[in-house]
Order: sequence, then C-alpha cells, then structure tokens
Amino acid sequence: MLRLRRLREGALFHRIHRKTLSALFFGPSGATPLQRYDDPAGGYKLLYLALDLETAFGETLVRVPSVTDVLASDVAVRARSELVALRALRLYPLVDAGVSAHGLSFTELHGSDYRRTQAIGADIHAGSSADGILYTSRFNDRRCVALFDRARDAVAIRSTAALMPEEAHALAARFGKQYVDP
Repeated sequence: MLRLRRLREGALFHRIHRKTLSALFFGPSGATPLQRYDDPAGGYKLLYLALDLETAFGETLVRVPSVTDVLASDVAVRARSELVALRALRLYPLVDAGVSAHGLSFTELHGSDYRRTQAIGADIHAGSSADGILYTSRFNDRRCVALFDRARDAVAIRSTAALMPEEAHALAARFGKQYVDP
C-alpha cells in the first residue's frame, strides 16, 4: 500500500476559473465526467488546484498544446484565486511509484483519454481515506491536486482577482504561446 503524501496546513493553491463559478467549485456540474480524475459514475465531485499560478494557467488555458494562441476573450471570463489549506491534506500520490502501482505510465497518465484516469480516481476515492490526488501537470511537470468533495471543508478562499492582460501575456509566453486580442 502506498503512503499518502501530506501537504501542511497553510499550504497555498492556485486556481484559474470562470468568474461565474466560485473558486471552491467542485465539479463537474452534471453527472458526466469531464476532467482527468472525475468520477465515471458522477457520485463525487472534484476541485482541481495547482501549487503555483503558472501551472494553474497551463492547466486551464493551455489545454491543447497544438493551439498557438491564448485568447484575451478566454482570459476575460476567468478569475485567479488563491486558496489555503485549513488543515493538513492527505493526498494519494500519482507522481512516482503510485503511477506504476495502477499499471500506468506517465504517458498514459498525461494523455487525453481520461477513461483510465477517471477509473483510477474512482478506485482511489473508494479504496482510501485520501482527501484527494497529488499529480503532475502535463504542461510543466509541476504538482497539482484533485481534491475530493469529502475534503470540502479543508480549503478556503484567500483571494480572488481578475487575471490581468499583462499577467496573461507573460504566462502565455512561458508556454510558448501568444496572448492575442482577436
């Protein structure tokens, strides 16, 4: 059995999200799974977080590597939020041996076919006491967290603000993308 990783109380998380949704939105809104670790049966919800703003930007606005532009209109409908852990979080690691323990490689884990990762997320949710999953971004290999809704009370919003065009321009450039205002 793998040991759960701990993130300390007070740990900061970053999230870029639609302005129409709370920074604490656990999704998806319906039963159909949309993201990497969403429940295939729709029974639990997840809050996706990054440990730094650059990773949150990549995971949200650089979704398709072949697309060369980040559109100002996509940025304008989003906010950037910082969240804080109100207690230590116990996370199931899919960052090293945890990947192989599920019969996956990082190639599969970072792929665009989410059926296997969603099934693994459901297995982790059902078979562990983890608050969520610790995984690596497929855009810069930095850490992300998929927090299960059973740990809803473990995080709080620290701040929310607009994602400014200058900031979006600099972040897009870090991923080799152009920030454009069509």
